[in-house]
Amino acid sequence: MFVIRAIFWLSIVVAFIPVNPADLKEGQRPVSTLETIGAAQTLVSDLGGFCGRNPQACGTANELFSQFGAKARTGARYVSAWLDKTASQDDGNAGSDATVGQDMLRTGTVTR
Repeated sequence: MFVIRAIFWLSIVVAFIPVNPADLKEGQRPVSTLETIGAAQTLVSDLGGFCGRNPQACGTANELFSQFGAKARTGARYVSAWLDKTASQDDGNAGSDATVGQDMLRTGTVTR
């Protein structure tokens, strides 16, 4: 969620940075800060009426978000069961490993 918010706010900042007309492609015109603010206001007001135009989409999204906690708990149970299964399979193969009981961590030591 942090990444999405960061991208959103960085996009807002970039939208308000003035552009050098020499950097634009042929046929493009620079968009002023006031035009950017007006476009943002229009976008926000249009998004505010989205549910009025698309009540089925908003109803589905409302149900999805209300079930989000239950979906997350189910996903956590799946991951937990998979990890338990993987750990039990690893424990069954531990006796056949030739390095059982050996310390696999090697550190540098200085002799005096």
